[in-house]
Amino acid sequence: MKTYIFLIIIFFSLKSFTQQTEITELENQKKEILNQIKNLTDSIKNIELKINKIKSKEIQKMVTDSTLKATVTSGAKLRNSAGPYGKLITTLIEDKEVVILDYKDDYFGVCTDSICGYMSDLWIKKNDRIKEFIKAKETEEDELKRLEKEQKLKNQRAEYAKLEKKYIKKYGQKVYNELKQGYYWIGMNREMATISLGSPNDINRTVGSWGVHEQWVYDNLFLYFENGKLKSYQN
Repeated sequence: MKTYIFLIIIFFSLKSFTQQTEITELENQKKEILNQIKNLTDSIKNIELKINKIKSKEIQKMVTDSTLKATVTSGAKLRNSAGPYGKLITTLIEDKEVVILDYKDDYFGVCTDSICGYMSDLWIKKNDRIKEFIKAKETEEDELKRLEKEQKLKNQRAEYAKLEKKYIKKYGQKVYNELKQGYYWIGMNREMATISLGSPNDINRTVGSWGVHEQWVYDNLFLYFENGKLKSYQN
């Protein structure tokens, strides 16, 4: 009996030792991971510092290379972004000459005394060169918007072509053509109805022991689905 108890004690002691060893290993793994995270965080900070340093040099180069300057009136507010809600950097307490770098949304990107930001064009005394700069920037912005619109339309067409290919493969060319023309019929599924009629204005859904009942509401049409299949309609 004593031997049996002794063996039990040894068993639990070994089990406890094994668990403690496992916990120690896990704690060591945790420390190693935390050290890796700290090293990565430090590396990211160093990279960000280098990026900011490069950006600072680029800004200073732009200021040095720029020949477009203007006078701003006292009280002008310099913000960190173009717009009235940009964070205020500083307020000029006297008339000052600034270097103009950018123009968008009625705000000039300017630098003065190594401080750069955005300033409302209301503060800028405009001459012919500045007016030409504004016109050039507005033309450039219009062109960018046009290109963005064209790209968006191109992406939409590509997505539409992808969907068409999917639906033709799924339902066949003949059925898809009928759906494109706005036809609907008893037995069609919810996806087919959406292809044909678009998304409904509202969906009234009822769940019971018989399954799922849905009423799709359009302007002058009601579709009634039972478990995803069109059972009736009212127009």
